[in-house]
Amino acid sequence: MTMIDQVLSFICDRGEQAWLVGGFVRDRLLGRPTHDLDVVVPDNGIRLARAVANAFNGAFFVLDDARDVARAVLRDAEGVLLEVDVARLRALELQDDLSLRDFTINAMAASIADCEAGGAYDVRDAQIIDPFGGRADLDRRLIRAVTESSFRDDPLRALRAVRQSVELGFGIEDATYNLIRRDASLLAAISGERVRDELMRIVSAPGAWQHVRMLASLDLLAPALPEVTSLIGVTQSAPHYQDVFDHTRAVLAHLEGICAVLWPDAYRVPRAVADDATVIADERQWLDVADLLAPYAVDLRAHLLQSLAAGRARRELLFWAALAHDWGKPAMRTADEAGRTRFYGHDQWGAVLVGHRGQALKLSSDEIAYLTRLVDAHMRPTLLAQEDPPSRRAIYRFYHDLGDAGPDCTLLSLADSLAMRAAQPDPESWRRRVAATSLLFEAYFRARTEQVAPAPLMNGDQLMAEFGLKPGPQLGRLLDDLREAQAVGEVTTLEDARAWLAERIRSM
Repeated sequence: MTMIDQVLSFICDRGEQAWLVGGFVRDRLLGRPTHDLDVVVPDNGIRLARAVANAFNGAFFVLDDARDVARAVLRDAEGVLLEVDVARLRALELQDDLSLRDFTINAMAASIADCEAGGAYDVRDAQIIDPFGGRADLDRRLIRAVTESSFRDDPLRALRAVRQSVELGFGIEDATYNLIRRDASLLAAISGERVRDELMRIVSAPGAWQHVRMLASLDLLAPALPEVTSLIGVTQSAPHYQDVFDHTRAVLAHLEGICAVLWPDAYRVPRAVADDATVIADERQWLDVADLLAPYAVDLRAHLLQSLAAGRARRELLFWAALAHDWGKPAMRTADEAGRTRFYGHDQWGAVLVGHRGQALKLSSDEIAYLTRLVDAHMRPTLLAQEDPPSRRAIYRFYHDLGDAGPDCTLLSLADSLAMRAAQPDPESWRRRVAATSLLFEAYFRARTEQVAPAPLMNGDQLMAEFGLKPGPQLGRLLDDLREAQAVGEVTTLEDARAWLAERIRSM
C-alpha cells in the first residue's frame, strides 16, 4: 500500500465522517499524480491531523486554530513527502462547504468511508459528491467558477484560474473569463506573497510566453505586474519587429526553447501560434543552439537547478529575468530625427524596477540581487559578441561583475538575440553571438581557475610586507588588478607578480 492508502485506511478505521476534497479528487479523476491530501470533517480537524501525524511519525502544524485547520507532514520509506491538510467544514453541510470553493473541478468530494481495509483507494470507485458539475467540466477541460462572487470572495482566484489553466491544459469558460475581467482590479489588494506564489508557477511553466498574453487579456497584469503592462505599445526600431511587450514574450519563448535543448523531457521548442505574430527562430538556429550547449549541458543543468531561496531554482528565476529584462524601456525611450528609437540606460533603470517589484512580491534578498544583476547586465554579452572575439580581459571583467550569475546572463542574452532577429536572421551577427557565447561558457565551466577566478599569487599581507603599503582602497585595487593580470595571462608566476606590482606601484 502506498502512504496515501495507509493514511486513508487509518482515517476510515476511526469510523468518523471524512471526505477528500479539492485537488486530490480532481487529479485522481484525471489520472494525474498527487502528493497532497485535503480532508474535511464535520468537527475536530486539528485533532484528526494530530492523530495522523502521530500514527505515521510525522510532523504536525496548526494552520488556523480558529477555523480548526491543521497539517500533518509525512514521509514514506523512500523519503517522499506527503502533506495531509485536515479542516473542519466551513458550513453545516458538505454541499454548502463545497459552494465556497473556487472552481467546479475543485468543488467535488469523495467519501473516505468507501475505502477498503488493506486495499488501494480509488476515487473513481468512491461516491463522488459533485453538486456543481465539476466532473462534466473535467471532461470538457474547462475552468468554471462555482459562483458569480467567486473572485470577489478571493481575488487571488483570478490568478489561480490562469495557473490551473496552464498546469492542466484547460480553457477558461466564457462566463468565468468575463467575471475575472470584471473583478481583476481587486487583485491589487492581495498580499505580495500570495500573488508571488501564483505568478511564479505561471511564468516558469512551459508556454509562459502565451500565459503572459492571457494575463494581459484578462486585465490581470495591471494590478499584479504593472511594469509589464507599461511595455504594451512601446515601439522599437529594427532589428526589432515587435513592441516591447511582444518582444518580451518572444524572449520567454526562446528561453523555453533553450531549456528544451537542456531538458527535452520537460520543455519543447515553441512553435508559431496562428493568432500570434511572434516569429520563432528557424530549425537551423536551434541546431546551432544544440551544438553550442552540448559541451556544457551537464554543467548548465546542474547550475540552473541550484536553489537560491525558498526552494526556487535559478531556472525559475531566469524566466522572471526574461520577463523583466526590458522593464526600463518605456521610461528611457527616445527617438532621433530619423525616427529611430533608443533606450539608453534602460538596463540600469530596469534593474531598479525589478528590485522594487521583487520587494513588493516579498522575494528573498538573494532572489532580488540575482534578478537585478541579470537585468542590469543583460546587454553585456551582446557587446562582447561585437568584439569578435571578446578578449580574455573582457570575459574576466564580465564574470568579475556577474559572478555565478554569468552563465545565466549569457543564456538570457542568447534568448534575447534569438527573439530579436527571428523574423530577419543575420548570419554574421548570429555567428558572432554563437562564438562569444561558446567562449563565455568555456571560460566559466572549463577554464575557471585560469580565466575567471585564478588563485591569487599574493595576498594583502604580502603586499603590505613587501612594498610597505597600508590597508586601504589602493591595496584593494592592486589585488583586483593583479588577479585580472593573472586571468589574462600577463602574470603567471610569483616573480611575475612581484615585478608587475612594483611597476604598477611606481606608476601610481
